[in-house]
Parts: sequence; structure tokens; C-alpha cells
Amino acid sequence: MIITQRVEQNIDVVEISGRLLMADVEEARNSLKAIIQEGSGTLVLDLSQLSFIDSSGCGVLISALKSIRAREGRIGLCALTRNVRALLELTRVIELFSVFASTEAAMSAFSRQPQ
Repeated sequence: MIITQRVEQNIDVVEISGRLLMADVEEARNSLKAIIQEGSGTLVLDLSQLSFIDSSGCGVLISALKSIRAREGRIGLCALTRNVRALLELTRVIELFSVFASTEAAMSAFSRQPQ
């Protein structure tokens, strides 16, 4: 698992690539928590390069959601791969998030909405 972060238009964009498994949970949770605490309050998780996620990885996404909501911020998932989307739908985790087809679509939507 690799996590990269950039800021565009005052929006934190985080790309998670590889596989998000139980072995990665602590690192992923800590990285996202730090980004949320130091960030703009708007977070887009680009999952286009995430090939697999297990239930522990779903927990990381939910943890990020709780952290951003505690800051009264916003979070969106974008560019879900078929396998990742299938698991998020099966577990109904997808219902907790705004989901966008692309990073650009997420950034456009969040740019139009006041925080």
C-alpha cells in the first residue's frame, strides 16, 4: 500500500494505491488522521490505483470519515475500481460517502459547495 497526498484548489487529495489490508491498517489510519488534522477540511480519496481492500481497509475509510466529520469537514471517494466498489457495496460502506467518477468530478463538486 502506498499513500500519496497533494493539495489542489484547497482540497486535500489522497491517492491510496496497491492493496489495503489488515497489515496496513495502522499506517493508513495514522497517515489519514494526520492529513485530516493538518488539512483543509475537504478530503478526496482517489482509489483508482487501489486493487484490493479487505474489511480492515473499510474500517480505515470509516475512521477517516469520523475524523473529518469531527472537524465538520467533507470527504469523498473517487475512481473506484470494480473490485473495490463491489466490496464497498456489499458491506454498504459506500452509502456513507459521496462517491465520484473521478478526482476532477469530486473537486468540482466540493468547489461548488460551501463548507
